Amino acid sequence: MDTLQEKEALKNLPFREDGTIDLVELARVQLEATVNQIMDWQADELCGEGNRRNGYRERKLVTVLGEITLRIPKLREGTYFPSELIRPYSRVDRAMIAVVKEVYVRGLSTRKIEKAADALEFASLSPSRVSRMTSDLDEEVAALNAERFDGVEFPYLWLDATYLSCRDEGHVQSKGVVTAIGCGDDGSRRFVGFGVVDTESAVSWKAFLRGLRKRGVTGVRCVVSDDHEGLVQAIAEVFQGAAWQRCIVHLERNVAGWFSKREDKAVATAAMKAVFAERDPQLVRAAYRQATERIAALKPHAGELLEDAEPDALAYLDFPYEHHVRLRTNNVQERANEEIKRRTKVVGVFPSVESMMRLVGSVLIDVNEEWLEMNFIDAASLKDVRRSEPDRSPIPEDVVELARVRVMTAIEEKLGRAA
Repeated sequence: MDTLQEKEALKNLPFREDGTIDLVELARVQLEATVNQIMDWQADELCGEGNRRNGYRERKLVTVLGEITLRIPKLREGTYFPSELIRPYSRVDRAMIAVVKEVYVRGLSTRKIEKAADALEFASLSPSRVSRMTSDLDEEVAALNAERFDGVEFPYLWLDATYLSCRDEGHVQSKGVVTAIGCGDDGSRRFVGFGVVDTESAVSWKAFLRGLRKRGVTGVRCVVSDDHEGLVQAIAEVFQGAAWQRCIVHLERNVAGWFSKREDKAVATAAMKAVFAERDPQLVRAAYRQATERIAALKPHAGELLEDAEPDALAYLDFPYEHHVRLRTNNVQERANEEIKRRTKVVGVFPSVESMMRLVGSVLIDVNEEWLEMNFIDAASLKDVRRSEPDRSPIPEDVVELARVRVMTAIEEKLGRAA
């Protein structure tokens, strides 16, 4: 380097640990600087006679290069927003604004709500704009729960319940919000419905499932969920002939819940994981029985739970092999649940059932849009999906022995790591 300026420029470049220049970070920094400069120019153009700049407000924007910080200019009169760069408010933001509005109207404001209001710049929104946001959103959410699915079959259905707090009839209550994801015979997945359900009531479950069927959710071969009282009966009545797959992740947690000693819990967890690490149906069944025996020796009640759950925990084995990983858990619901919980943490207690459902619906619509162009299961493999007859033949001794070795090895490795 020959000049002081060049040396100074080199010093300011982002370097990796290996001494090379981080070109992605360099591009991110340049993008942030350029966008902020453009916003400054645009705001200056809006400042005519009698109007002036009045500081900045910051908002984050996620780009392909990473997150950048936008310093959005504020004006003394009027507003400036770079709508060509970012949407003013997402659906979920609009649902949050509706929550803030309702909380204020009811006089139920909390520190959490005040913080959310500041982040959303609620004070700068006119009442008419808030009303328009809420009205538009309510139409979208209502459309999600009214959509018809004529001409599409849904071989697989995943149900999950998330428990949220809201005010109802003057009291704070816990509500079970059930979401349903269907895999269509075209290979796509989508949220096909959601609602408040009494998860301990077969009548409530039946009403929810009948609502789905009435809108065209038919051709269901397998329903995946946690073990909710009344649900299995409801599935048998509404989707006759469909199998019920008990989510193995929840089953593992149920089994682990029987153990108070750390070492015993580690043994049970390792044994269960060894079962579902296998792919061959005979080996899975043999390993399940080996794990059940090992766990029953430690805690008979946990062993009974596993023994009773076997037909439902292994129902996925009766469906096409390439669908097994998708069918045995409720992980497909994870993305939406994380977003719902992240947003509801900000609220704490919803001011009404309506505000709660508006936010949940907004999250589901956004996730549906993300999934729109994605292929979830190969459509060709979904043609004429049928549940095969379970293999009732005795499991060969060599498979039983291999299963025993796999389960014991997993336990020994787990205990060895914990020691």
